[in-house]
Amino acid sequence: MGLLDFLKITADSKKKTSRPTKAQGIKSVKAKGKLDSCGIVKIDSFTFNVKDYNLKGFIIEPYDKDLLIKSQRFRFEIDVSKGQHKMKGSAEAVVTKVTENALAAAFTIKPFEH
Repeated sequence: MGLLDFLKITADSKKKTSRPTKAQGIKSVKAKGKLDSCGIVKIDSFTFNVKDYNLKGFIIEPYDKDLLIKSQRFRFEIDVSKGQHKMKGSAEAVVTKVTENALAAAFTIKPFEH
């Protein structure tokens, strides 16, 4: 064993435990048909899939923009449905959480419910 052989072992172990990139993860989810969407949210000129929503707010996934930050208020248009419940229209929300691939927001002004 050489003096610097520990470097090779460390580099090899990192390769085995590396996570897939965000793009690879999204592609694999789409390929498996598991990208669930309740509808869409439009923020400025961007459209995002809504993974889930309720009367208090919604979760956007995937979210890969640097458009909003935590605690920021924003206006948007929403068109979502789950079972018999539907929401559509303009509204306002505040960002409650931003992760690598998702954004959660709480309504401050609710959209019209159908």
